[in-house]
Amino acid sequence: MSSLIRFATVLVLGATIASPALLSQTPKPTRPGAMPMAPAAGTTSARIIDEVTTHQQALADLERLTDNIGPRLTGSDALVRAHAWAESTMTARGFSNVHRESYDFGPSWARGATSARLLTQNGASLSLAGLAWGPSTPGPVRGDVLRLAGQTPAELEALIGHFRGRIVIAGKIPAPETVADTAAYRALRLRLATAMREEGALAFIAPAGKPEGLTTTGGPVWRLGPYAPQIPFAFMADKDFGMISRAAIRGERVAMEIDLEGQRSASPVKAFNSVAELRGSDLANEVVIIGAHLDSWDLGTGATDNGTGVVAAMEALRAIKATGMVPRRTIRVVLFSGEEQGHWGSKAYVQAHRSELDAIQAVLVNDLGTGRTRGFAMQGVEAARPLMARAIAPLNELGVWELPLERGTDSDHWSFVEAGVPGFFAVQEVVDYFTTTHHSQFDTFDRVRPADLTQSAAALAVTAWELANMTERVPHPAVTTAP
Repeated sequence: MSSLIRFATVLVLGATIASPALLSQTPKPTRPGAMPMAPAAGTTSARIIDEVTTHQQALADLERLTDNIGPRLTGSDALVRAHAWAESTMTARGFSNVHRESYDFGPSWARGATSARLLTQNGASLSLAGLAWGPSTPGPVRGDVLRLAGQTPAELEALIGHFRGRIVIAGKIPAPETVADTAAYRALRLRLATAMREEGALAFIAPAGKPEGLTTTGGPVWRLGPYAPQIPFAFMADKDFGMISRAAIRGERVAMEIDLEGQRSASPVKAFNSVAELRGSDLANEVVIIGAHLDSWDLGTGATDNGTGVVAAMEALRAIKATGMVPRRTIRVVLFSGEEQGHWGSKAYVQAHRSELDAIQAVLVNDLGTGRTRGFAMQGVEAARPLMARAIAPLNELGVWELPLERGTDSDHWSFVEAGVPGFFAVQEVVDYFTTTHHSQFDTFDRVRPADLTQSAAALAVTAWELANMTERVPHPAVTTAP
């Protein structure tokens, strides 16, 4: 999630993982004090839940996706294989209109060798990972460490002129509110980033913000804006970053050798979205979209970000089809790519289907890891609450009954919301997503909770079914902007 993000906001003055307001609060129940509802026996929603619970194929799908294909960077051959796997699987399950839609992405990127070690203190080897698509070092480079820190803007300004040949590490800086105004703070950040690049700083290193010696990645650099130094950029394991930071704070000389390699393709590449659907009946030209992103980062195998969402979406469509019932509206699965680079795939989809946006009943996106689904974030569209409450009512007994008004995390639903289409983000138990698996080496199959995956697939399936069959249209919000 990208985005919340799939990747955290990275500042030149330090790496900060920005958790969204949605995750810092407990969403209010839709019907406070009410008893959870169960779907009436024999209804299609009850049959869908039973089908997912009894015959789910999501876990086996996830195992194939993560273990056999593995990391799926946008633009990579592995992601193309993942599209082929998803499309062949959905075709075999009898879905309609299975196809691939392409868009222009830009250069692909592959990670190369990465290493770092102290040349002073204890000479330890250090764990780090380069920012994807960021510049490489010209082989191993050596330099003294300069900590980017200061109590005041003036102290930070004093560092300009001292970046040449240095490896810059993030440090404590003034908060924006301590600077005269936001514009002045941004201007300071820009001057520091520009100075690092123009003076010839060797690299910029920030803490990974992960436990157990994990590193992280994200980006790419072009998403970080002008405030990020356009120089080799890496995230270091917290235990190692803390060690070199403490030495620098003690006033000791700290020197490092660092080697960051990465290879961009010589020419731009195409990226893709995979599409499949169950055609509707009397309202077939209207559509409910279930979305997830097939791309991942490359340190793990993309199990929780966003393999769980991908296989839950596929399972939702499979379960609906297995009931033998035909929805009134078409239910479409779209597996996007390029989400981690800034929602490229969903933006391309919205642009390509601009003339059809009014016919979209709703978009449901699952992109928050392995935790159970508790409801859907309303993106501030209060007018949609009665219909969404009705859509999730058959799921209340499964713990799905929260409809917080807040905007959800940063994911592919926002491409639709920005275009005035009702997009809803699955509110899930966060488990260890942002603290551990998100963009790290621990984003692997063994971190997935099978029962939670089954429950989330049922939540997508039933919500999509109910939205597809109600007489009313979900209100389309005014065009807005991403958080």
